[in-house]
Amino acid sequence: MSYINKQTTGLVKVKLTDKGRELLAMGQLTFAQYTIGDSEVDYNYVKGWSQFVPNSGAATGEFLFHLADGDINRDIFSKVLRPMDAQPAMNSYLVDQSGNMSFPLNLQSNIQLIRAIVSNEAEERGFFSGSTAETCLTAQTSSLFIKEEGTVDLGNFTGGTFVSGYTQGVLTLDTPLTATSVNDYIMFRFSNSTLGNITGDSMCQATVNTFYNITSIVGSTIRVDRELPILSGDGGTIITYYTLPGGDDPLDTYYGLPSLTAYWNTGTLSFDSSCDICVENIPVWNMNNVWTENFAGLFTELPTNYNPNQLFGSEQYTGTKQFLFYNFTPTVTQSSSQLSNSYMDPFQKGISIIHYTNSCISNFYGEMFYIDEQSNKLLSIDVPIMWHRRNEGTGSGTTLGMTFVSDTIQKELIGADNYSIRGLGATPNPAGYGGNDTIPYYDLIEASGMTVTPDFPLSVGKVFPTLKMLVIDNEELVAAMSYKSNRNYTLPDLAAELVTSLGGGCTGCLNAGHRMYLTYWLNNTGSTTTTPTLPCQRYTVIQNNQTSDRDVSFRINSIGELPYMRKVELPGYDGRGFFADTFTLLAQSINPNNVSRPDPSLWRAIDFTSTKITASASTSTLGSGETINPTLLENQGSVNTGFLLTGDLYEAASGNTFNLGDELSMQSGSFYDQMTFGDERLFYGNLRTSIGATIYKTLFTINVDGATISSSSNSTYSYGDDRYITEVGIEDNNGNLVIVGKLSRPVRLANSTTATIELTIDF
Repeated sequence: MSYINKQTTGLVKVKLTDKGRELLAMGQLTFAQYTIGDSEVDYNYVKGWSQFVPNSGAATGEFLFHLADGDINRDIFSKVLRPMDAQPAMNSYLVDQSGNMSFPLNLQSNIQLIRAIVSNEAEERGFFSGSTAETCLTAQTSSLFIKEEGTVDLGNFTGGTFVSGYTQGVLTLDTPLTATSVNDYIMFRFSNSTLGNITGDSMCQATVNTFYNITSIVGSTIRVDRELPILSGDGGTIITYYTLPGGDDPLDTYYGLPSLTAYWNTGTLSFDSSCDICVENIPVWNMNNVWTENFAGLFTELPTNYNPNQLFGSEQYTGTKQFLFYNFTPTVTQSSSQLSNSYMDPFQKGISIIHYTNSCISNFYGEMFYIDEQSNKLLSIDVPIMWHRRNEGTGSGTTLGMTFVSDTIQKELIGADNYSIRGLGATPNPAGYGGNDTIPYYDLIEASGMTVTPDFPLSVGKVFPTLKMLVIDNEELVAAMSYKSNRNYTLPDLAAELVTSLGGGCTGCLNAGHRMYLTYWLNNTGSTTTTPTLPCQRYTVIQNNQTSDRDVSFRINSIGELPYMRKVELPGYDGRGFFADTFTLLAQSINPNNVSRPDPSLWRAIDFTSTKITASASTSTLGSGETINPTLLENQGSVNTGFLLTGDLYEAASGNTFNLGDELSMQSGSFYDQMTFGDERLFYGNLRTSIGATIYKTLFTINVDGATISSSSNSTYSYGDDRYITEVGIEDNNGNLVIVGKLSRPVRLANSTTATIELTIDF
């Protein structure tokens, strides 16, 4: 519109002129003086109807409009045009007694900088509806989110394979896929005959959900990137599957594709006709999992020749891992009372980067995530996993999903090539680094009402509000979100301590001065088998600082951290969660004077499965050949579990090194097209947040004294009449008009009055 709409207040419409924008682009924009104009005033008429007939009730400058129903509409002053971009000057000016048209700005009284943050709630985005993980997740099944859904009988999972370079699982679906292509992903919501059918969109049930990459589609038969579980004994049970878009960039090639358009319209402004952007909402987030160390058991040497982490997917994001200081390994210092105890490996093997990267021109997340405790504006994510620390009790977890939220304490990463965390008492801030190179973040923690330690929720990552992204740095959570790990459940940490060697001071499993890394692997070997899974990805470290060899006693770190693990043979088994019949300790001792990290091909596998952890109760001798009892597994005493690594056991395992490549059908040789870790591109979860933007306002306060500004250059003005202000201009040091402000109505200025006009412009 050309005119400013009628306002009941003295609204000022302000904009930078063309000259002002040019000077801003050159870095030469200044504010030096102001001018006052009355260019849109005709003094013959602006006096109003009070001088004419009929004049009943009309004030100076007021126009009366008599309506058909007899009412009188009072419309004051004259219309004012909106400010122009290309406005080099004003047509007429108010002047002082000396004829001056420009007046200096006082930086103390006329110009003020205002910084403000505005916030709003962003739309929740992700693969689930508005429900939360605390109650029950519900899948979004429209084509906006997935390609298609279907059902399949578990009896079809017979373990069929096809070998062409690498082993592929073969499955015949109940109906052919119609909207899915090779290289897309298929996710199965597994069940069993005990739990029964898993159909519909509700994802409340705590079940194993696993992603596979589709390598072939022929009729109703598909092949996937690795072996499928053998579930033929559960025939007659129907489960749901979803297919999701594959490829390197599904957010543009699928989710944004229907709305791609040229930037800009070539019929109007042809800025760049070769650049396509989407103009609609992208409903999901990206996820890239970055691993910078080979997993335990990933052989990269001949003849096995499994591809190393450098050939994993998402390795182009390793620079982000470096940028956020995840490549720095802090030194662990133990007190004298802790020297015999283990600690968690401080080295960061992998992270998951969750971001919103696509070709959409819309800035859905403003300038930042807005996190504010007082207004309860926090970022949160829902992830459809079985979190080991959810507060549902050992062996009793029934609800799928976990919520993680941003903490309320802002912290900072500081430094360029050095590392420090402000506010945590970590490494001192490097000399020369101040506040200009900091990266603010908030810890991403467990939702306190859903964790076993509500007063001390565990941190699993960081939220970077100004980067508009978050990073998961709990490697178990990263593993559960990975498409290749064969599990959507997490495992608790191990804890260990040094004990006197059973065979004497020179026969222990850990030599004096050496360091041992420990983790574990749960597996199934029964007739109804799930496929092998990725071992626990949080390593436990123990150092022998004593003068003689020691054995190592180990345990699950705490009780109450196996809510989703089940013993199948127990009465009342409900079919939910996961189970295992084998507990294998993975261990490697190194001399830290020679090497800094364990060798992926030298992890020794020691089977600690016994009736001590498979029995139905602590007093029973039954359990041979049965699944593990989670209550017994998390027992805190090695006498009860048998979890004692001796020198003899460690030595006997020297020829039994763990081979992850064989277990997970890892990518090897030249078969780079086989899905591997890091190939994930979609965050299968939901994200909620408020968003914010920083507004910098320049506030100009212009006080116009009627006794001083006593005349006008307007050709219709007669000396002695009241003046009327329609515009205010800001000029630079060279007298260029750089800002122009237009009032929604002329403001009267008499000899005895002072008009105060405020102009604000946002940057």
